[in-house]
Amino acid sequence: MYQLRVKGHFDAAHYIRDYLGKCSREHGHRWEVEVCVQGENLDKLNMLVDFVEVKSAMDFVMDRDLDHYQLNESLGVENLTAEYLAKWFYRQMKSRVGRGIEVVEVTIWESPGCSVTYNKEE
Repeated sequence: MYQLRVKGHFDAAHYIRDYLGKCSREHGHRWEVEVCVQGENLDKLNMLVDFVEVKSAMDFVMDRDLDHYQLNESLGVENLTAEYLAKWFYRQMKSRVGRGIEVVEVTIWESPGCSVTYNKEE
């Protein structure tokens, strides 16, 4: 089994309503995203999938819904957390990767030392 990982990032704002702390106020992050895909078979070039293909799918999702948006508004959720975003991004990628390739997990970093990983759904 091969696993391939691609990283990207976007800048966006959010808030967590009813949170007892600074995050209840609107604030921004440079969100880091890592997508892990896997599969067993290599193509005629001995690639699982081209990094460019996975990166293009990630860029499409980030540009369309996330980059320089207020995430609570763009995703229509009252409390936008890294946990919520990891699952949401996983599902977006799952619908864009094919040909025997599956999305295993998505990791979202809200800051350099804090991340959340959402694993493969069965």
